Amino acid sequence: MIVDVLDIPVVSAGGIGDARGVASAFALGAEGVFLGSRFIPTVENPAAESVKQKIVDASASDLLLYRTLPAYYRSLPTPLVEKLVDMDQQGASREEIAQAAGGAGAIRIGMLEGNGEGGIITVGTGITPITKIQTVQEVVDELATGIC
Repeated sequence: MIVDVLDIPVVSAGGIGDARGVASAFALGAEGVFLGSRFIPTVENPAAESVKQKIVDASASDLLLYRTLPAYYRSLPTPLVEKLVDMDQQGASREEIAQAAGGAGAIRIGMLEGNGEGGIITVGTGITPITKIQTVQEVVDELATGIC
């Protein structure tokens, strides 16, 4: 519906992780796609190898949702994320949850250092079709099969 009322290019994002999702976005009128989580488990990405493997081994049903500033976040389970989810369920404010999360430092600890104890591994629902660590070129070639 958005592409029907706008005169500017629309980029689709969220939940896209394979060629079918890319093809669907284009079929619905998007002129581009954004696949953030799909490129984390690539050889070239600086994320910790353990994080890449956790993404390969996980699916969207494994993600935990919690609210903080500025929005809701989806993350793979870690002790810190489980604490944030519990705080959210207990009615803590977004500010309190953000403070407990430790800001971007917790994402760095989780994603780049692979420290699941004190870090956050934030990914989106597009992780379900990810089955292996690949090069960026392999991912792009695979995604292009849905549109070429």
